[in-house]
Amino acid sequence: MSQKPKDKVMRVEIHTMAGSPLVLEDVSAFNVLLSDGGWLGILPGHTNLVAATVDGEARYTIGEEQLTRYISSGILSVADNVISILTTK
Repeated sequence: MSQKPKDKVMRVEIHTMAGSPLVLEDVSAFNVLLSDGGWLGILPGHTNLVAATVDGEARYTIGEEQLTRYISSGILSVADNVISILTTK
């Protein structure tokens, strides 16, 4: 299976107060629930953004695999194909 060009994938960093960040590489799609109750879908090349998230599952795609991970509420930022989420847990 061939790798996608770096401008077609994203890096996701989930930072918590509990320790080292979780880093996800080569993410081609990321979906997260926002504090207003709506879902935000992020693809490579997304415009810069800051938003508040709530407790729940984040859904993301790496290669052909669709995955989920629970994240606590926090602040999400998007810039230059990097998604950073700062949570308290």
